[in-house]
Amino acid sequence: MKKKTYFLSIYAHIGELEAAYKIVRRHDQCMALWYIIENKLTLVRYWEFERLSGIKNHGISFSNIENAKKFIIDLLSEEGLKLEDIDNIIGTPGLETISDKFSLNTKNSLTYHSLCHLYTGLFIDSSIFYKEKILCLALDAGPDHVLDLDVWEKDNYLAAYVNKGVMTTFSVDSPAILWAFLREYCNMQEGTLMALGNACLAKANISISALPKIFSLKDRNEAYKWFINIAEQINSLTEKDEGILFENLDLRFSFSENKTSMLVKIIQTCSVMMIEKTICKIIDRFNISPSEVYLSLVGGFALNCPANAQLMNIFKFKGFKAPPVVNDSGMALGIGLIYAHLTLNKFEFSLDNAYYGRKYNNKELLKQTNSFNNLIEKVEKVNYDKIVSDIIDNPIVWFDGSAEIGPRALGHRSLLADPRYLESKDKLNDIKQRQWWRPVAPIVLLEFVHEWFNLIGDSPFMLQAVDVIDSKKDKIPAVCHLDKTARIQTITSKDSSKLYEVIQCFYKKTGVPMLCNTSLNAKDEPIIDTLERAILFALEKNIKIVYLNGYRIQLRNTIKKHSISYKRTKLDYFIKNNTLIDIKLNPYNLAREELVAYFSDPRLMKKYDLTKYKDVCIIRRHLNIEKKQNSIRMQTMLSNVRK
Repeated sequence: MKKKTYFLSIYAHIGELEAAYKIVRRHDQCMALWYIIENKLTLVRYWEFERLSGIKNHGISFSNIENAKKFIIDLLSEEGLKLEDIDNIIGTPGLETISDKFSLNTKNSLTYHSLCHLYTGLFIDSSIFYKEKILCLALDAGPDHVLDLDVWEKDNYLAAYVNKGVMTTFSVDSPAILWAFLREYCNMQEGTLMALGNACLAKANISISALPKIFSLKDRNEAYKWFINIAEQINSLTEKDEGILFENLDLRFSFSENKTSMLVKIIQTCSVMMIEKTICKIIDRFNISPSEVYLSLVGGFALNCPANAQLMNIFKFKGFKAPPVVNDSGMALGIGLIYAHLTLNKFEFSLDNAYYGRKYNNKELLKQTNSFNNLIEKVEKVNYDKIVSDIIDNPIVWFDGSAEIGPRALGHRSLLADPRYLESKDKLNDIKQRQWWRPVAPIVLLEFVHEWFNLIGDSPFMLQAVDVIDSKKDKIPAVCHLDKTARIQTITSKDSSKLYEVIQCFYKKTGVPMLCNTSLNAKDEPIIDTLERAILFALEKNIKIVYLNGYRIQLRNTIKKHSISYKRTKLDYFIKNNTLIDIKLNPYNLAREELVAYFSDPRLMKKYDLTKYKDVCIIRRHLNIEKKQNSIRMQTMLSNVRK
């Protein structure tokens, strides 16, 4: 019998001081369970900590190794495994069981964080890596430095061109930090900003200087100066400037929203131009014919669906390949893939779908629904015609099998609705407490996608926003952005058999081969991870029909206030109350603001010790100089640039 070896790749952090002060060293923490048989790599399960703690973009550290191990043991038990069954652990200091050559050689000129991102794009299908050609760009705002205190001396953004297994890696510049500035300046998340940029018609006619090169965090000051110059020009506009400094004032939006949309459009245009120039240089360097090469974008910027689609349209690459976890929620995936490549040299792996998150069996379903008996009218097995009828009536909760991984709802933890009516979008935005202009995505049968959308290839992980074909726009208003594009997800029976069958039935009844699909979560909440929370969500939002793992649950006349509360038990592993922490680890009483600045700067961490008086004096002097050189706004933006 062939030997099966298990390993864990963990993107987390252990730090008593950071846990006590809630200082983020790594956000979007995650863990992957793998096994290897000979040269075949298999991903078993993928846990995103935000789903367990309820804290969006989870960045809380474990206070100690003991708590971290208890957390891991708890999760492994869901898979019938013990910690003793795991051969190796990699990725997190304090938990690693093997040499750090699998994490980082500190003399290496490549930034480990970006290299992990690269591997998630390059090895989404190992057969492409070894048998075809693929170009991958890792475009992030900035790397974490938990395993790499030398990041300041390195270029932080990487690309790789692979020709049948021969990989060349090199530095590129990245526009992602501009979006971090934009987020902090506007106090809005990037997804909301992109939606507003597309929805509102206003467009600025201001002077824009040449975009600086952004190869690393060393370039952020120049990038910020460029950004703030544009932002201040936009901010100074008045309605009297229409026709001169801007055009197309959109009366559907406030003037403030018009100005934000103008700023977003500029950042988006400049971002695409930067990447376009980079790709042109790479094409010339390697004599690439795009029609023979797959394009992959990873890192936080790759969540920019319009940019992904625009680059595909410009260059006509063979296809677009990227995992559902393109942002830092994919770091555990990249850590594991690097380990496999270094250990096995050549290996087989394919991320065929997104459904590697936690799963629940029907025994757990029936056990949990028992506690809601007084709120449940009826429980019955799935009937596909009934599902379609329910969806046509009102949005439903859809919770099926293993959760999708990544920040996007991909049909297993979703709210589903009828795309034929604009009211569907309005109802979903009301449930989610979002602005009226926020779009919802279509999940569409792959065999029909090109009849409805101008898409090159497929889009299984909702990473491209493409034009809706003119003749179809009026038939699916709920999934059309105000600019008549849609952020689409394609689906096959192999991806998700139940949901595929639902959409097939909907198509047979309506002639429309898609549904509205948005994430199953409330505002500022991660995607729902448990059966219990799914039912509570429906009760809170007055949703009458919930589908859980093949069962139709009809709720009674729901009320927003009910006696059942919900506790996220896994949060306990990240809570630490210890009054002795400051005496031991912060004896000279640096304030939280000072500690955040210290832990955000690898140059300070590399040289100075918080428990030594002379070092603390130097740290404080350095931070005071920084404060004088930068405005308070700038300081806030830079300290949060990776969050």
